[in-house]
Amino acid sequence: MERTYGSFNRVIPLPQGIDTKKVNATFKKGLLSIRLPKTEEAKSKGKGVPVKVE
Repeated sequence: MERTYGSFNRVIPLPQGIDTKKVNATFKKGLLSIRLPKTEEAKSKGKGVPVKVE
């Protein structure tokens, strides 16, 4: 959580497998939302996460 007065700039390196042409960021009501869609190649390499049901 950060708070500041005035404008600021933040640089975040993107991981590999992200389609940089389709990255979308919106700032609404104090909440920054960033969408990082995967490339088709990265989607095909998907990783599974096992889920335990108790």
